[in-house]
Amino acid sequence: MNDRTITGDARLDNRDAVLRALDVATEERGGLSDLALILRAYDRWGEACPGKLLGDFAFAIKDARTGRAFGARDHLGVKPFYYRASERGLAFATRASAIPDSDGLPLTLDDARVADVCVPELECVDRTSTFYRGVFRLPAGHLLRFETGRASIAPYWTPEPSEEILLGSDADYVEAFREVFTEAVRCRLSGSVASMLSGGLDSSAIVGFARAVLMNERRPPLTTLSAMTDDPDCEESSHIRAILDLPGLDPIAIRLAEVGAYRAEIEGFVASMEEPFDDSMMIPLLMYAAAKRRGFSAVLDGVDGDVVASHEPDILAGFLRAGRWGLALREARGFARFYGDTYRPWSSAAGLLAQNAGRAFVPRSVRAAVGPVRQKLGVRAALARSYLSRDCAERTDVSGRLLALWAHRELDPGLPARQRQAREIAHPQIGAALERYHRVAAFQGIEARHPFFDKRVVEFCLGLPWQQKVGDGWSKRIVRRSAIGLLPDGVCWRRGRWVRLGSRFLNAVVADSDEFLAGELAGNMSELAPYLDLAKVRRLYDRHRRGDPEAGPPVWTAAVLSFWLRKTRSRRYDLPVRANGPAALPRMSLTG
Repeated sequence: MNDRTITGDARLDNRDAVLRALDVATEERGGLSDLALILRAYDRWGEACPGKLLGDFAFAIKDARTGRAFGARDHLGVKPFYYRASERGLAFATRASAIPDSDGLPLTLDDARVADVCVPELECVDRTSTFYRGVFRLPAGHLLRFETGRASIAPYWTPEPSEEILLGSDADYVEAFREVFTEAVRCRLSGSVASMLSGGLDSSAIVGFARAVLMNERRPPLTTLSAMTDDPDCEESSHIRAILDLPGLDPIAIRLAEVGAYRAEIEGFVASMEEPFDDSMMIPLLMYAAAKRRGFSAVLDGVDGDVVASHEPDILAGFLRAGRWGLALREARGFARFYGDTYRPWSSAAGLLAQNAGRAFVPRSVRAAVGPVRQKLGVRAALARSYLSRDCAERTDVSGRLLALWAHRELDPGLPARQRQAREIAHPQIGAALERYHRVAAFQGIEARHPFFDKRVVEFCLGLPWQQKVGDGWSKRIVRRSAIGLLPDGVCWRRGRWVRLGSRFLNAVVADSDEFLAGELAGNMSELAPYLDLAKVRRLYDRHRRGDPEAGPPVWTAAVLSFWLRKTRSRRYDLPVRANGPAALPRMSLTG
């Protein structure tokens, strides 16, 4: 195999099974890296090899004999894969900005992607765009072929709805989920691993299962990472404290007053930020920084457990359409009890039934007539919330990009719930979230690991009968029932949506970043001029200086984007490199 080379980033969860299938000698196994094992898998199975692998991976293989190249990205897209095909060959990297290191060609900013930064919905406009023209992301579950100067991609796995899993009782479903989820957590506990703990059900469940695995194997306690307040009315923090009363945990908690202790990490993160979409990821950054300080190499989290283990895609409409009126009424009342005042759109059973009756019974012709009007209003509202200039919005076709994004969810109302969930798992929003966590973690040298996005967990949850996922108003029923005995009952059966602390921690950073904000926004804002309505930015900046907390996040985004554009243009060959080198980040005083 000396004529074949592999490069990439991989962690295999079924390593032992692959070793056995390839008949690798016992004495060889310990010295064979996961990438080397993938190369052997490719030698045996060719382009079918990605389907034989479990875990998180992005790799590219070059065959020197034929000049061909082959690559693949893991099933859910945890590991990033960027590429550019040119006359020089195929360039591959796990960071888009590193592509020139492979092919030596310059990078050119894509103005449309820069505009997307200021319209938050457009972060996930599709599964292939990057900030650089000609550089693309390989979608999750796809493979890539490169030959004779041309690249082509094709899916090798998609989260298609599986056949319904039929078991004898609720207890059987709980036992089956516990088996699958325990293995998803266990295989991600290799190495030095901590776990995020937010107080929400997803991260709490992971902590509960991981703690049980470690205690059963007589391993050291699980270190948890939490952002907390001492406010007794903060439900998020009270649930964290309830979990931390359990044995077998070693907690790390960061409070608002302690943000300043991570000034170096925050400054370094902004100075080297790969994508400006990451500007609000302050709590994950602090968690990863704390993990790095304690010597951890990986962190578990509960990203998007809602989509995998629950998801409520108009199920009331399905019940109404099927004439199951009693069930629809019962579930609507359950949802209203569950969400209550924490999520007003779903706090009224009558409102829920009326909304879903429209989805169930409005004729296709009426929807076709009303749809364009609603979309037009939606575009207008999105642009009003942003601070893009009218010229930039028109030049980059923001309206068309929003419509393309919304088209991902324009499904036949009659589509079964399981198929709708499968489509949601494949939505670009999922890939965008996973990539963002990867970038922030990688900055600290940490691997982000996501048990809910284990392929086995995804396929199992897709196959569950719907009442195992959502019923009597409870979302994620299978997770709640499976966590009984592993978590306090108050956490398992917590109602409503919790109050997220991310905005409070971001505002703590913004409030102590006056020098940085002034350096980017108090002058002529030349970097932002091609994109933003500068008068609107100045008004936002004035509001921030007068102490308006709602102005802080958008002002922060504008300042980070300004700095990122200047840094990118000086380092990425867009414009001639300045004589004094890349811009330096002004010091931020982060005293908490």
